[in-house]
Amino acid sequence: MLEWRSRFLAEGTLDEDAYDEALRSAGVLEQAGEISTLEWIELVRLANTALLHVR
Repeated sequence: MLEWRSRFLAEGTLDEDAYDEALRSAGVLEQAGEISTLEWIELVRLANTALLHVR
């Protein structure tokens, strides 16, 4: 989860392509059992916030 944060949230914003990649990556982590569903929800919320900062 820390790696995901540093990879996708280091700049504080996400464009649409990076947002899509972040969601796919979070989904892979959740499906692999590396993060819980609640942690996945947190990552999705963080990605949503980072996307909104671009607009």
